Amino acid sequence: MYDFDEGNSTGAAQGPFLNWHAREKLDGSMPARSFSLRSEDGGLEDVTDQIKAGSYFLISSLQTGWCFSNGQIGISPEWAYNENVARFEAQPADRGDDKWKKGFSIRLAIGDKKSSRSAVWSQSGAGCFQGLVSIMRAVKADGGKGEAAILAMSGVEEIKFTKGSTSAPEFTFKKWADLPDCLKEDAAEVAEVVDTSDDEF
Repeated sequence: MYDFDEGNSTGAAQGPFLNWHAREKLDGSMPARSFSLRSEDGGLEDVTDQIKAGSYFLISSLQTGWCFSNGQIGISPEWAYNENVARFEAQPADRGDDKWKKGFSIRLAIGDKKSSRSAVWSQSGAGCFQGLVSIMRAVKADGGKGEAAILAMSGVEEIKFTKGSTSAPEFTFKKWADLPDCLKEDAAEVAEVVDTSDDEF
């Protein structure tokens, strides 16, 4: 149960969008090791404290795959999603100097149940993907099931590479809970497109 490929083997989402900032933004609008929520007008709201307090993750909405972006402003990233989160498919061919990166998309609700706001965490790169790995390890270790998993950011993992480094959020599982109202429509949409009769996740 809860099979999950951590990506070690060789659909456009609706916002608002949650983003992990391993490093401080160049314009100083967000500090390093923080989460922001991007509004429709492009503004950023620091929601790190709310993520630390705990958020509702709709695990059934999770998609993993490969993301390609050349970094051009106004050009949406291209996604090649895996058919199943239990198996990571081969990386698509690189395009020159631009690389495909491991990424994911998952719906969540930020805030307490009565005043929560829905968002989507759709991001690629080593730091944020390791954050997802932390979430799924915590869910798997709990071994239970429910409508939404409440997880809280409990720390930051520093990751070093041969060249460079990054950081990743670490999460602690708190409990399973009923869906907050803002995620109920999302859950219904997931149920329409996902056949859970033989789902191993």
